[in-house]
Amino acid sequence: MRACQPPVHLAIAGLAGAAVICLASLSLAQQPGAGPAAPPPAVVVQKVEVQKVNDPARFTARVEAIDAVDIRARVTGFLQSVSFDDGQAVKAGDMLFQIDPGDLETTAASARAQLARAEATRKSAETTLTRNRNLLAGNTISQAALDDAQAAFDVATADVQVAQAAVAAAELNLSYTRITAPISGSIGRATFTAGNLVGPDSGSLARIVSLDPIQVAFTITEGLLVTLRQQAAAGGAIDPNALDLSLSLANGTEYQQRGRVHFVENEVDQQTGTVTARATFPNPDHILVPGQFVTLAVQERDVPSLPVVPQTAVLQDQQGRFVYLLGANNTVSQRRIDTGARVGTGWAVTTGLDGGEQVVVEGIQRLADGMTVTPSEGQPVGGGP
Repeated sequence: MRACQPPVHLAIAGLAGAAVICLASLSLAQQPGAGPAAPPPAVVVQKVEVQKVNDPARFTARVEAIDAVDIRARVTGFLQSVSFDDGQAVKAGDMLFQIDPGDLETTAASARAQLARAEATRKSAETTLTRNRNLLAGNTISQAALDDAQAAFDVATADVQVAQAAVAAAELNLSYTRITAPISGSIGRATFTAGNLVGPDSGSLARIVSLDPIQVAFTITEGLLVTLRQQAAAGGAIDPNALDLSLSLANGTEYQQRGRVHFVENEVDQQTGTVTARATFPNPDHILVPGQFVTLAVQERDVPSLPVVPQTAVLQDQQGRFVYLLGANNTVSQRRIDTGARVGTGWAVTTGLDGGEQVVVEGIQRLADGMTVTPSEGQPVGGGP
């Protein structure tokens, strides 16, 4: 007896049904929510530290002498001596040059002799005038004779005044043969040696520059000047004593003395659009020399403390800059901030943060406001004060 076999068409239909069931199962398995949910994104967070924000403004500056004098001869004569060494430090009143005084001494002596003669003539005229007045009282001489005596006395008196002026001029010229230092400072090279004929047309005999204190000139932009003027008009002028001025020298070292702003020009240079300002620095060791260039750093003496966030934590859109903060239940929220100066690898935050918050520093591109994350701690931002 033949075993019972299903018809061929029924077998094919059964296989087709099984295939449909398998495809339906696979489709259900691929639908969302059908399998386990994806884990929250991993991010690195970091605590916001409050640091002293040191952001000095830097200028290329030029060292200048506060006082500088070119020594010149005021009378003509031969140099007898030069009483200093090139580059020597001198004090006000020190002897520098001696011009041969011979001719001027003779001129002064002659002027004094002329003065003595004029005084003798005046004395004689005065005696005559007194006698004639007495004679006129007794009607012995005429009024005309008295008038002549008065005129002679007046002329003699004027001659005395002329002679006195000549003596003063001669003695003054004689004093110019001794050339002394008008200021204290460092004197340069003598351009004439003993034996040379010098005079008012000889040019500078030497140059003295003051070195302690010394000033540093730098330029600020017209815009910065306007800002400072506006602050002054609003009662918020910057106190020069509240600024810390430091110098970097050409060899890369920092100058140990601190300076103070003491003058700002009252006109803007039309060609450069800048204004020259000057700061004074002590220079006891004469390290600063007029003409050299230095880098001037200007900052507030009392440096403010502000929250500092890593630059990698800061994003920006059309509304400005923002960071993501880690909150309760490992959710992140967006926080708008305003940034100030750069501090190492971070930004100083002027508004928006107080310090102590946890900000996302890695994995930030995948975040959205209110998203749950898996945080881990990062390294503090470096920068220092």
